[in-house]
Amino acid sequence: MNIKEIINKYIKKDKKSKPLQNKYILNKITQTTFIKKRKSIKINNLHFKKFSFFNKSNYFIILIILLILIITIYYIISNSLKVKFIEIIKQDNITNMNIAYNAVDKYRWKNILSVDKKDILKNLKDYQQNIKNINLKISLPNTLKININSYKALFNTEINNKKYIITANWVLVPHSNIDNLKNIQIIKKFDKNIFFDYKKIFNDSLIKNISYIINNLKENIINLKIENIKYYVTERELHIKTKQNTILIFNINSNINEQIKKITIFNKEQKSINTNDIIYFDLRVKNKIFYCSTENEYQCYQNLKNIYHKW
Repeated sequence: MNIKEIINKYIKKDKKSKPLQNKYILNKITQTTFIKKRKSIKINNLHFKKFSFFNKSNYFIILIILLILIITIYYIISNSLKVKFIEIIKQDNITNMNIAYNAVDKYRWKNILSVDKKDILKNLKDYQQNIKNINLKISLPNTLKININSYKALFNTEINNKKYIITANWVLVPHSNIDNLKNIQIIKKFDKNIFFDYKKIFNDSLIKNISYIINNLKENIINLKIENIKYYVTERELHIKTKQNTILIFNINSNINEQIKKITIFNKEQKSINTNDIIYFDLRVKNKIFYCSTENEYQCYQNLKNIYHKW
């Protein structure tokens, strides 16, 4: 065997061994099996999502628990904040405290945060119309503090043999006479079956006009002393009697300032009305003043008697 044959023989052997070497390399590198294992991890992720705490079914359970918790807290708070004590303080000497407490007793055991000042004031006024305003303080957890202000008392009066105080808004408050108040007699036949206590009998403007006349007379006529006052409801007239028994007759429906001006000028320029020689001044006619002196005393009183009851 020559050298060439020997070389060819070894080359053939080498070629036969290459397929074996390639097969061995393919078995060693198993990339396809590695990819399959990675895909199997996705199955585990789906399993995790299925049992997650924040899935839809658990969300509704949490929502229900929160609602129950909120309702429970509200129930506890609302029951602890109920009106248990009511304290009333009056800033006047005419408001009836027993009636006031009865008027607000309906608010006891109600939620203190739902109490409304306007509603309490309305309820108090339904019982006592002389009440003007209130100051409400809420003292948590269970106390209402109410300060009551009433309209000012202006006159003493008597209706159907019962004594009253007349307030600045024409409300009749059952009360004995107050010494520093003027007495006013209301000339009208009142029904004895009507309940007048703490009720308004006339409108506010009427009492304002009467007070205005009295205050202006005192300011413009020095040393004027008023003995008593009569208000004739049907005639809408005010009769003021002085300490000297002189009667001043005003028409409430006419110009009040003009009537005051007429008597003021007469007092300054003609004759003082603080004398005993004039029976009455009639100021009702526009731009005129009529008076009757003691010289005609009988006729003067006859004039008054023809229209009104004798003083």
